[in-house]
Amino acid sequence: MSHFLVLGAGKMGLVLAKDLIESSPQNIVTLVDIRTHQLEKARKFIASSRLEVLQRDMENEEQRKSVCKGKDVILNALLHRHSLPILETAIRSAVHFVDLAGEAPLARMSYDQEAKGNCVTVISGMGVSPGITNVLVGRAVHLLDETERALIFCGGNPVHPRPPLHYKIVYAIDSLINFYQRPALIIRHGQVEEVAPLSGLEPISFPPDFPDMEGFFTDGLSSLLHTMKGKIHGDLYEKTVRHRGHAQGFRTLQECGLFCTEPVQIGDQRVIPRQVLETLLEERMKLGEEKDATLLRILVFGKKSGVPQTHVFEMVDYNDAEKKYTSMARTTSFPASIASQMIVSGQISVRGVVFPESVFNQDLFPLFMEGLKKRGVAISHEITPGK
Repeated sequence: MSHFLVLGAGKMGLVLAKDLIESSPQNIVTLVDIRTHQLEKARKFIASSRLEVLQRDMENEEQRKSVCKGKDVILNALLHRHSLPILETAIRSAVHFVDLAGEAPLARMSYDQEAKGNCVTVISGMGVSPGITNVLVGRAVHLLDETERALIFCGGNPVHPRPPLHYKIVYAIDSLINFYQRPALIIRHGQVEEVAPLSGLEPISFPPDFPDMEGFFTDGLSSLLHTMKGKIHGDLYEKTVRHRGHAQGFRTLQECGLFCTEPVQIGDQRVIPRQVLETLLEERMKLGEEKDATLLRILVFGKKSGVPQTHVFEMVDYNDAEKKYTSMARTTSFPASIASQMIVSGQISVRGVVFPESVFNQDLFPLFMEGLKKRGVAISHEITPGK
């Protein structure tokens, strides 16, 4: 039997836990969250005797240590601020760790020797982006002799956009605003460069259902900034894909001061604008029962045997109405589920702090892609001569 610990009973955590249980009768899952109502929802949603739910506070170090003990793999589906403390606890508890979050890659890499010393595998950024995007970039770079440019376009969207902002929230609103607020790091002409989030706006089309989308810079490269150093000689960047008009709407909110975390005086009260914005957007932009889709296109340009060659990966994934999985939860949670099961099976044997683009770029790539395909996530790969 393999015992998995899933942290977080939100949309991602529920799909993670359910997929692990459905993947093998030998899998046992303990699902942890501080919210009792989410745990009750999990019991009904998963309905398995191989699921245990625990109410614990993962900000409490002693509680983190107690839930980690005796598990085979920990999977983190909590907010990003929880990620590094849990990573540290997992390593020191000698438990393998797979994380949906991937930010602060250098801080993660600082634990590499400790993880190796405890014979632990740590894979960070194992979702859709970072995650699937990293795997595909890593694969193309591996197949090419020289790589000039790698361009990533990815985003989750409602199938039928409506105001406000032509968007529905498919993950935490706090994470979404952070994503639109922090500067984006990209590589341009071989050098790391900082650009404004929501800038670099360009049209992009995913016919037939999504012909009128837009892409803009966001800070999504994560570990690729470091693992692709010296391997991609020109440009490397990621743009988030949204329905047309979305970026301008959020830029307007930001310019009006609604991203601000400093309190302002309104009458006899001091109010934090960002808290007001989060509360209003959370209420008005919940996905609910509406359909969503995840759009992905990756273009990697380079040379093979001296001849220019282009690799194009593309995915248009829809929600699963029967299982009540959003597309964002599917494409974010399935990669982590697949990776964690490959660790316990011994297919992933590397130890230390590693990232998707280095784990799955060679022999394990077909197995990873087959795992996604088996779950209904189809990614096309076309190789064409020329630029």
